[in-house]
Amino acid sequence: MYEMNPGQAQRFLGENFRWPSSMPECHRRDALVQIADVDLEFDDDIGFNLIFFYNALDRGEFSGHENEWATVYNQRVVEYGQQYNDEQLNSVLEAMPSAIQLPVDQTRLPRSKPAKMVVVQRTNNVRVRRPGETNIIALLTYDFYDGANNNKKYTCVIDTGAPETILPYYVKHRLGRRGWSTASNLMAGGYGAPARQVSACSFFEVSIGDDNNWSKWVQAKILIWEKTPGNQVEHALVGNDITDQLAYAHEPGNPLKFLDIVDDTRLTTFLNGCS
Repeated sequence: MYEMNPGQAQRFLGENFRWPSSMPECHRRDALVQIADVDLEFDDDIGFNLIFFYNALDRGEFSGHENEWATVYNQRVVEYGQQYNDEQLNSVLEAMPSAIQLPVDQTRLPRSKPAKMVVVQRTNNVRVRRPGETNIIALLTYDFYDGANNNKKYTCVIDTGAPETILPYYVKHRLGRRGWSTASNLMAGGYGAPARQVSACSFFEVSIGDDNNWSKWVQAKILIWEKTPGNQVEHALVGNDITDQLAYAHEPGNPLKFLDIVDDTRLTTFLNGCS
């Protein structure tokens, strides 16, 4: 496996290469990261599709489509229309894995829902997998050091103020390309701004616990921090999209305990007996 750094990727583009004037700095970083991640299938094509989109935008080639989204594949526009929903996006990516979709009106670029840290508790480990798969699992410990990003440290926390679960880029790297949106990257709307985020366009399964005791697997559409999100991002957030599906106990002064399937049933029986 060979992985270029952004400087090498820039040189790969050529000395005469010029960024499109309308291309935001964040998308320039996105394109370079995509091109640099040559170990991930299709990601270099995604970067070139981003550059094509903004060059076409500079040349005024989207005239008459200002209220639409452009879908780009193999560095050409294949469709204009409204933003894909998850089912449509999954279908498009099955046929065109490196396709991107961006709004012609750049003021309509999406932002993620704001995440505000309200009640934060440590969590030991977080496991992520695709539904029905058992052989490929991304495991995050409480203090996770991302080897693909200069051993950047993430602290995994339970954040009841986060509407969505947001995990390090390592999860996408570990689980592979399938299931992640290339339509457009989100900008963090609260904690972590202005870092970019990759959105899942299909459900993944998440489990919380330690090496010996784990909660049941629950489904969620998670977000991923960009590969190099900046020093302002210190946490992997397990949001209420996960905690709302799990039973857990909290003794004052102690961490949350997420219950396994047996304890989950016992707690439900106990609560049903309470007046």
